[in-house]
Amino acid sequence: MKIAITKSTLRIPPTYFATAHAQKLGSRHDFRIFTLAADIEDPSVSVPITDFVPRIGLGFRQRELMIPAFMPLMTLAVRRFRPDVIHQHFGTWSLPAVNASRQAPAPLLTTLHGSDVVSLANPADTMMAKWHHRNVLAAAAQSRRLLAVSRYLAGRAVDLGLDAAKIQVHYQGVDTDYFVPGDGTEAAEAPIVLFVGALNTQKGIRDLIDASLAVWRRAHHRLVVIGDGPLREAVREQASSHPHIEFLGRLDREQIRRWLQQAYLLVAPSQEAGGAREAAGLVLLEAQACGTPVLAYRSGGIPEMVDDGVSGLLAAEADYPGLQAALSELLQLSGAEYHTMRRAARQYVERHRSLAGSCAELEQHYVDTAAG
Repeated sequence: MKIAITKSTLRIPPTYFATAHAQKLGSRHDFRIFTLAADIEDPSVSVPITDFVPRIGLGFRQRELMIPAFMPLMTLAVRRFRPDVIHQHFGTWSLPAVNASRQAPAPLLTTLHGSDVVSLANPADTMMAKWHHRNVLAAAAQSRRLLAVSRYLAGRAVDLGLDAAKIQVHYQGVDTDYFVPGDGTEAAEAPIVLFVGALNTQKGIRDLIDASLAVWRRAHHRLVVIGDGPLREAVREQASSHPHIEFLGRLDREQIRRWLQQAYLLVAPSQEAGGAREAAGLVLLEAQACGTPVLAYRSGGIPEMVDDGVSGLLAAEADYPGLQAALSELLQLSGAEYHTMRRAARQYVERHRSLAGSCAELEQHYVDTAAG
């Protein structure tokens, strides 16, 4: 089967989810990725990728500003590929795929990731908001099937008027052959509490830092923060003021995996901000695949990524005292209790959220979509 994967822009790292399934299924189907602007820095990505905005010495952000002018070229290229299925990631910026599906013709399948559904929920009171509404609604109308990355997101999409008969949940899954437990040779003097993600209000980094400061004296640990974003300088300032906090900034995938393997615990206190919640949370699965328990708020699709009380703990959304209490509890587990949770974390991902399982489901979606 020939499958065209389409997305507005593609940067790797960090957007591995857009290529992971194609690489895993590459021996069974002919995949090609079409994107308006690409920046692939990881040589392990082997799926053929075609982009359209010229590079000519421009930075990626400058190229992004030019993508509307090149959308017709992308539509034409997808048509010429003659795919059996077009798989669009995100309902936003989907018109190249929608038009290719209409003109080829080829059946369209769209994965909703969260920001697209949030865009549809927001009022269409600006030109950009109207554009996003137009794209999401066009993708929803043209697609034979809409895949939501969590039950939470599927429910929100239905509440906004998208066709419930088309919507199915498809968990993305993580590669349990790549994200594996460490060998234990890099045991830290103090337990490492790890944060990996965007440094913004929604991801909850301030709540984690405050909780870490509150429990540190009775439950010693290192807080390691990986990521970048608008709160970067605030995090840097905290790290300079408190010796147990280490700010590493943006790291590549291999470095992140090593930290996930070394960490005692990953904390992801993501919460509602501006009407948006975490639709899924792949870093929670990556950590658990490495045998690292997790702590998070019960927000959006996050509860679908953790076996609460078994592979980690969940606190009520934005419940800072609850987050602090859970952090203290996890840091003071007995050795036996902690190792039981480590094993459960790995088993949860292997059994319920692996890339292999996700690929098997996605392949069936492709077959069903092609068959009509």
